Amino acid sequence: MDRKRHAQFAELFVRNQNRVYRYILSLIPDRVQAEDLFQQTSLTLWETWERYDPGQDFVRWACGIAHNHVRNHFRKRPGPLALSDDVLDRLGRRRLEQDGVLEDRRRLLESCLAELPERHRLLIDRAYGAFGTMDDVAREEGRTPNALYKLLRRLRAVLHECVGRKLALERQA
Repeated sequence: MDRKRHAQFAELFVRNQNRVYRYILSLIPDRVQAEDLFQQTSLTLWETWERYDPGQDFVRWACGIAHNHVRNHFRKRPGPLALSDDVLDRLGRRRLEQDGVLEDRRRLLESCLAELPERHRLLIDRAYGAFGTMDDVAREEGRTPNALYKLLRRLRAVLHECVGRKLALERQA
């Protein structure tokens, strides 16, 4: 085994695993199923790491493997929300075409979130995290659900404006 190449692969995997997971999540909106498919994809990536060509875009290669797992998922579990191969292929291509733009916006969003007061960051994390409901968060905050939704709408507007401003500054530079 080529240790240097394996270490490079490991670094690429760790650096890009969230992007691969978000790719899967864009095709499978159910987080539990997306996490299962991400685990399957990760296992396949590690089993086939020697086939990866370092001259190739890692994210595209890894998402290709993820795409096959998603396709097999829909074939094994047909249902009203299952996507046809054609639709899945179109969505997957479109998602990969937008990956760079989405990654830039995600990076800028993190920067903008860091600029918010801590109490607002924590509120956003609780409201949009995987745990609890908006009613639970509103109750914990001592607000009505309607008041919470209004505050979150204002915070989203602030974040949207911040990302737009930072994106424009980057384009000018």
